[in-house]
Amino acid sequence: MASKVSGTITKVVKGHIHANVQILWKSIPLSVVITTASCEDMHLSEGDSITVLIKGTDVMLAKSFSGMISARNRVSGIVKQIIEGDVVSKVFVESQDEMLHAIITNTSLKEMDVREGNEITAIVKSTELILYKET
Repeated sequence: MASKVSGTITKVVKGHIHANVQILWKSIPLSVVITTASCEDMHLSEGDSITVLIKGTDVMLAKSFSGMISARNRVSGIVKQIIEGDVVSKVFVESQDEMLHAIITNTSLKEMDVREGNEITAIVKSTELILYKET
């Protein structure tokens, strides 16, 4: 299951092999790296509406996050629900009135002491987001 958010493309920078697509999701900027070929096939350009899919297994969670990290996408939110499984848990994070989810190990959940109501930062590398454009 993937989280799905919609935004507007604010900038497209094409390289020989990859393209960096900057998206504004409400007030949060997102950075996505895709192949230049995919960018051209999708006819992506500034001002386009775009949907961003985020796989729960690609989301890292941080409590009290500070410092530098290479992952470009950081979304602050509140833990709204936790569904514990045998090995992994699904953590629902509300941000900008929308729900994201992360799949983390139960070990991490316990070591980080993640609980409903906690402030949390969801972190995703630019290469892990998937773009979808209506045609």
